[in-house]
Amino acid sequence: MKKIMLCAAAFAVLCMVSCGTSKKSVSVMDFSGEWNIVSVKGEAVDAEEAPYIGFDQKTGRVYGHAGCNRLMGAYHVDSLKAGKMNFSQVAATRMMCPDMTLEQNVLEALGNVAGFSHTGDTVELKDAGGKAVMTLQKRVKPAVTLDDLAGRWVISSIGQMAVGEVERTPELNFDLEAKRVNGNASCNVINGSFSQEEGKPVSLRFSQMISTMMACPNMDTEQSILQALDKVRAFDRGEEEGTLVLLDGNGYPVLTLEHAQGEPAK
Repeated sequence: MKKIMLCAAAFAVLCMVSCGTSKKSVSVMDFSGEWNIVSVKGEAVDAEEAPYIGFDQKTGRVYGHAGCNRLMGAYHVDSLKAGKMNFSQVAATRMMCPDMTLEQNVLEALGNVAGFSHTGDTVELKDAGGKAVMTLQKRVKPAVTLDDLAGRWVISSIGQMAVGEVERTPELNFDLEAKRVNGNASCNVINGSFSQEEGKPVSLRFSQMISTMMACPNMDTEQSILQALDKVRAFDRGEEEGTLVLLDGNGYPVLTLEHAQGEPAK
């Protein structure tokens, strides 16, 4: 009898603890896709290249353009508290532009985000006090597909550094049907294959890359290109027409490509 009473008491305590600590999750908004940044700190954005932010719901990563540089980072939407979210590890590439004010405001605003509200295709990002620091509107743009890679491309920059004077203009040529890539890395001819992850149309990974072994006066550029190719995990259209960017696993651009002369613009 004593054992039964002890078991019953233990069960009652367990139920009380369980009931006291359980929390109901709330419906989490799907931010997936890209959003134009239409206002920052209450001021409408007026820029030739409109800044935007993209959300990858599966990985919790963000990417985009802050006004001058590409941005990347992480975000979290609270599943227990409705309308709560924050950004973390937000960083940008380091290219300098004549006016960095918009970019500085965008990055500062993202750092202050603690919540959001939404109506239709418009989202307001808010600080801890509930004040709107940024307004987003759903961005409509043509989907990026493997077809965008087709053809011959000149490698114009490595990371944020423009390719300088080299022995040969580095380039990549994609054969989509054979899933092969060839070209040169500024000195030697390179060949290899590429693949994509199933269900991820902008994923990209190079493999079995080989090169000839000619020596040139300056091999630094070639080594940097080969290292960058090994880091590539995705691609996207560049901010300028006729360009592509090859991205690493964090969404950071490792190579920028420009259509070679004579190639039709995508």
